[in-house]
Amino acid sequence: MFNLPLHPVAAHFPIVLGILLPLASLVFWWAIKQGHLQLKAWVLIAVLALGYGVSSYVAVEMGEEDEEKVEEVVSERVIEKHEEAGELILWVSGGLFLFSLAGFARKDWHAVRLGVAILALAAVIPLVDAGHTGGKLVYQYGAANAHLPEEHQAMLNSGRFMFDDDKDKDKDKDKDKDKDDD
Repeated sequence: MFNLPLHPVAAHFPIVLGILLPLASLVFWWAIKQGHLQLKAWVLIAVLALGYGVSSYVAVEMGEEDEEKVEEVVSERVIEKHEEAGELILWVSGGLFLFSLAGFARKDWHAVRLGVAILALAAVIPLVDAGHTGGKLVYQYGAANAHLPEEHQAMLNSGRFMFDDDKDKDKDKDKDKDKDDD
């Protein structure tokens, strides 16, 4: 696992946190408004928003490190679309964190806390775009091939790409076929 690029791993954290934030902030807005939670419980929303921002930053930085290698396989224009989408998430998540802090201003500022939930929900759209462009890089444009060892790249180019596990499965199929012939 450690010889794999870290960006795909790091990118899943802001995706999860970016999807949890609107749901959690909506629940906390309602619970504070109804008096089920005290205002200080909103700190969990601010911490979630902070985690979203920090994980977005880490994902962008890991992507920057990965970009040089992937540019050997995928055109820079395609990579830039994903990069711009990721950088937008960084700005959006940072803004959501700052706005979430306003939820502490006054207990009766329910509209501000509801605004955080609505903005966080709207922020899912660019988050999906970043994930979609990243998926296209890997599955449509073959960005993952930039991380293959040289011997696997040669096998891929020759059309003989099989891992040891695949060879074992083929041997098992041949054995089963021989048994059926008997």
